Amino acid sequence: MKRAGNKIKRKREQAILWVFFAVFFLYSLTLVFPFLWLFYNSLKSKQEFLMSGSPMALPREWLFSNYIDVFRMENFNLPEMFFNSFTLVIGQVLAGLFVCACTAYVVSKYNFKGRNAIYFVAIIIMFIPTTGSLAVFYKFMFDTNLQDNYAGMLITAAGGFGFNFLLLYGFFKNISWSYAEAAFIDGAGNFRVFFTIMLPQARAALFALGILGAIGVWNDFMSQFLFYPSHVTVAVGIKSLSDNIVSYGADYPRFFAATILTTLPVVVVYAAFQKTIIKNTMAGGLKG
Repeated sequence: MKRAGNKIKRKREQAILWVFFAVFFLYSLTLVFPFLWLFYNSLKSKQEFLMSGSPMALPREWLFSNYIDVFRMENFNLPEMFFNSFTLVIGQVLAGLFVCACTAYVVSKYNFKGRNAIYFVAIIIMFIPTTGSLAVFYKFMFDTNLQDNYAGMLITAAGGFGFNFLLLYGFFKNISWSYAEAAFIDGAGNFRVFFTIMLPQARAALFALGILGAIGVWNDFMSQFLFYPSHVTVAVGIKSLSDNIVSYGADYPRFFAATILTTLPVVVVYAAFQKTIIKNTMAGGLKG
């Protein structure tokens, strides 16, 4: 009777697993299909896309040349957009991680008045929407001549709080202070302890947060559109191309090709490092 009961239980568990598998498989198809649709429509000619009876049909002629022609479109300098986005990714990610690491290290490792209040405020401000302060921040950037320059964009990213702060706080909190005490005995100062002992031990978390931050900066539209208007990035460029597609001759296949080219770096980076991201962000959250 016991064996029969175990078999029934296993069959029920397998049935439940198959149901979950089917549900998530169908859900994954809803995520993959838009990219597939974009891809095979990007290989059509403009006439075929506009004149064909159904946009679901496969192309009669596979025009991979559309991906080359994207780089030749007038008033759409894709290489410059890639360059502007890459420079912002490097600068903003490094600036944000450095400031957050400094803040998290000080709050987690040094005892001073107001330490708990800072941590409490860091959590509370994550629940406050920042949209209401956007007009004031825009005026501040304009009045201080920080708008439309690289230094201003770095300053907008160099916030010491948020998700990065909480995760790094958890990592630094669980690093033994004995390493620092040994360094202090050998004559090291606070800066040397931070840069040569504490920061390298949090490199796994910094790397994972750097990947997430890079994806966020690459996809960012609002701040780049408002505060960096004369330096068109891929997010701003694709939005502009979408809004003015008629002025480009309604060449939707090339627009789809441009969309795929600008999305591909993010997809490749996340696919390559997804395990690293999940492992290190979860570890920091659990430790904290």
